[in-house]
Amino acid sequence: MTHHISPRPVVVGYDGSATADAAVDWAARAAVHAGAPLVVLHAADRITYAHDVSVGLWKPDRVHEAARAVAARGVDRARAAAPEVVADVASSLVGPALALDEASTGAAMVVVGSHGRGRVRGALLGATAYAVSGHARCPVVVVREGDAEVPGPDHRIVVGSDGSVGADRAVDSAADLAASYGAELHIVTSWHPPHPDPWDLPPVGYSSTAEAVKDRQDGAERTAKDAAARVTAKHPDLVVTTETPEDRPEDALLKAAEGASIVVVGSRGHGALAGLMLGSTSRAVLHHTRMPVMIVH
Repeated sequence: MTHHISPRPVVVGYDGSATADAAVDWAARAAVHAGAPLVVLHAADRITYAHDVSVGLWKPDRVHEAARAVAARGVDRARAAAPEVVADVASSLVGPALALDEASTGAAMVVVGSHGRGRVRGALLGATAYAVSGHARCPVVVVREGDAEVPGPDHRIVVGSDGSVGADRAVDSAADLAASYGAELHIVTSWHPPHPDPWDLPPVGYSSTAEAVKDRQDGAERTAKDAAARVTAKHPDLVVTTETPEDRPEDALLKAAEGASIVVVGSRGHGALAGLMLGSTSRAVLHHTRMPVMIVH
């Protein structure tokens, strides 16, 4: 007997906001491309305390019905963006961050708008997008308002690599995505010189500052070349380019992303504060780029 395993769905959060509209459009096209179903999820955000339901202030069935009606509008939009999409609705009584986090355990990808209908409208990134990006159990794509370009030969995919385990996973995911779309993969590994010593002494372990600078530059080039070699071994036809600028990682990625379709980063790299939900580079890219960002855990 042949067993057919259904592909994991692409799950997108929807609340009717402008960025949620953009997220649904992007997610619908991505689901069709991957041959995966799309689930449009609306979280009602009604459960705050355990006794909320028991006191009879509201009826769960009615809240679910209202939430599914919102999600259904998202499905209509998805079908308009990608008529071939196989889409369904889902609802939750909890908040959007928790609902999407729970959904991520069985999803191929979670897609969310950069801002929803939250109260802090001036923030660079909404609370839900930030929380989901840090906690989800699958790749997360954060989409800004507007029509995002689809990856392809004219719209490359940019990924940051620093040689860490998280960055390696990001590079591998970016390569798989680029290969599926026939897009160029551009790997960025930045470096920076040692901080100047007030007594003009060379960095520890080096005979001169110039030697330390050369070592850091060479290390960045090795990291980028090793990443390129690994992904081309898996995808021989993939067009891969590398760049090793002297710059802060987030600034290097933002500059390289101009004209790209999506930026891919690991949730954490070699930063010192490993306990944070997201590393400083992924946070900065999420906050400041105008194109979709994929966070790989």
